[in-house]
Amino acid sequence: MIVVVNDANILIDIIKLKLVDAFFSLNWEFHSTNLIIENELYDEQVELLQPYIDSGRLMVDELSADEMFQIIEIQEEKPQLSDKDCSALVFAKNLNASLLTSDNALRKFARQKHIEVHGHLWVFDALIEQGCITIKTGIEKLQELDQINPKLKIPREETEKRIQHWITYSK
Repeated sequence: MIVVVNDANILIDIIKLKLVDAFFSLNWEFHSTNLIIENELYDEQVELLQPYIDSGRLMVDELSADEMFQIIEIQEEKPQLSDKDCSALVFAKNLNASLLTSDNALRKFARQKHIEVHGHLWVFDALIEQGCITIKTGIEKLQELDQINPKLKIPREETEKRIQHWITYSK
């Protein structure tokens, strides 16, 4: 089973796209950290995630003293990363999990540390491949993503390539 650690940005976009049920129906083990859930999300967003937290579908990992020390070490090496970013990185490393984030600085640093990292397009691929959403919904939501998160800036050619892949995949 794929184990993923969620940074806030993908969770926020999944909520805004109203894909929470589909996302948590993926055959993955989901984690995030208490720093992210308690400090990066609005109360309404946490409320939407609460059933998944309560059921154990989204595990909210509490930081130990050792993990806090790891965060401090990372921040000394890469001061641009927030403690929340670093918490996701630490848990991805410690769980041997994939890190889900669209934060470019975090993505680059994770790769330098040999941590598998994925973003929105990988999530959309999985949602379609596992039958959690239809290709039509995937295309609509991917286009909607540009509107709800204009800072994301997924390259247009990557988006088009993905859509063509999904259409071909369905045949």
